[in-house]
Amino acid sequence: MADPLFAEHRQPRDSLATKIIFFVFVSTFVTALVVSWISVHSTYSFLRAHLDHSYPTILARSAADLGVWLADGRDQVERLAASGELQGLAAGTGDREAEAARLAEALRPGHELLLTAVAVRDAAGSLVAAKGSDAATIDALGRLADDRDRTAWRTIGSEIAISAPLRDARGARVGTVLAALSPVGLAQRLGGQVAAGGGVVYLVDDRGRALAAAPAVESTARFDAFPSELLARTEDARVLEFRSADGRRGIGAYRSLADTPWSLVVAQPLETAFAPVFSVVTRVFAVDLGIILLFSFLAYEITAAIVRPLEALSDGARRISQGELEVEIPDTGTHDEIGLLTRTFDDMARRLRRNRDEIEQQHRQLREQNDQLQRANEVLEQLSITDGLTKLHNHRYFQETLTREIKRVSRTREPLAMLLVDIDDFKALNDRLGHAEGDALLVRIARILNESVRESDVLARYGGEEFVVLATGTDLERAVFVAEKVRTSVAEARLGPAEEAGEPLHVTVSIGVAEYQGDRRVFFDAADRALYRAKAAGKNCVVSAEPGTGSA
Repeated sequence: MADPLFAEHRQPRDSLATKIIFFVFVSTFVTALVVSWISVHSTYSFLRAHLDHSYPTILARSAADLGVWLADGRDQVERLAASGELQGLAAGTGDREAEAARLAEALRPGHELLLTAVAVRDAAGSLVAAKGSDAATIDALGRLADDRDRTAWRTIGSEIAISAPLRDARGARVGTVLAALSPVGLAQRLGGQVAAGGGVVYLVDDRGRALAAAPAVESTARFDAFPSELLARTEDARVLEFRSADGRRGIGAYRSLADTPWSLVVAQPLETAFAPVFSVVTRVFAVDLGIILLFSFLAYEITAAIVRPLEALSDGARRISQGELEVEIPDTGTHDEIGLLTRTFDDMARRLRRNRDEIEQQHRQLREQNDQLQRANEVLEQLSITDGLTKLHNHRYFQETLTREIKRVSRTREPLAMLLVDIDDFKALNDRLGHAEGDALLVRIARILNESVRESDVLARYGGEEFVVLATGTDLERAVFVAEKVRTSVAEARLGPAEEAGEPLHVTVSIGVAEYQGDRRVFFDAADRALYRAKAAGKNCVVSAEPGTGSA
């Protein structure tokens, strides 16, 4: 005969409900796993077959398109190398006007997508002439090693260039002509054959470093370099999965670019290439949900037929969960699972009744503590944007406000002005009066400034003895009027070193004013230069930036 105590403490795994739930879980999990694996694997295989076909096609077309473009650039540079004007210039006998015309012809508007800069060097490697819109590119062309006796492709950082020797009528080398190819034209040629969702085409050097890429994508979807296993010079440009140096997984194909030291790679992150798999996962989830619902329904029917005697206990549990803690569930007098649950619920109800009052008391205490914490947080937030000495807004608040106002006026086109206010000769005053009295002087001047500016203006202590006013909806002329008002208020104030000190102290300020012209940095620099001019003009004056220029 079974021991009643042993029956009452039966292990949970032996209960009927546990067995049914376990059966439903295992059945659902196995079914969902099989369906998911089949669906995802099929979709992956389809996408991989599509990439195996499309990537080599994109590479072949891009290589042909880019090859024609590069050949045009090479032909143009070789024609330049054959020109008598540039040969004479490199030899020291050239005509400057003819040289300038020749270089300008190479960069005329019809060729803006081919050459962006041209440089001529003599036999000693010295730069004798250059033309182009980018000074950095011209400087880089001038510093390329001059060791090629034939037309050769070169790299300048992430740009590409070409060099050709200049020879006189006897065939002797008299110099070199170098030209940089347009990154815009390169990007157009690279991305011209890529369809939507077809990846990114990269121009890479022999070390796998990406020199250019098209079409433009977010930086998180681009690769800076490719591993050696992808750069195997295969003739079929087969598609491979790889892992970049930074750990990102990708898929791509490689093709060498004839007559150049570079190659082409078409690639994209693995998660982007197989993004359609996620739509399949969604459908699989719907199938899995249907399976779960079906098995749940069967489990419910089976369980309901067995455990209907538990309804009375469930009703009591529901009433307890709704807060009716005075519920008493009659003891069945049995030692099975129902009897154990009945006694457990009765004990739970008694414990809940004892704990209810304690919980309510704790809730009241927590609400009071939360209110105190909220008030403290509000005080801390105010302190974080307030200057501790002058009680004005601080540098952080000013920068945040400036950012918001610039965004707003960029939309509304309203004027925005800035006043930089600096106390004249404050260091000498501070040294003479002492730091404590210097701080008191800053507080008095801050109060005068606060009373002088308008309610719509933002006044902040920028640092030290410098204050800043952000005047919203104010053009330069109106801002100068506000600045004069501020300057006059400070100059006419009678500020003593201390409340009981002798002669009153007269303090002046210099103010630089600027109006926002579309660039935050230029905005502040203009006001700062205007302040500098005010200081140089003898102090105690207002100087504004020149209207419309953003500079003083």
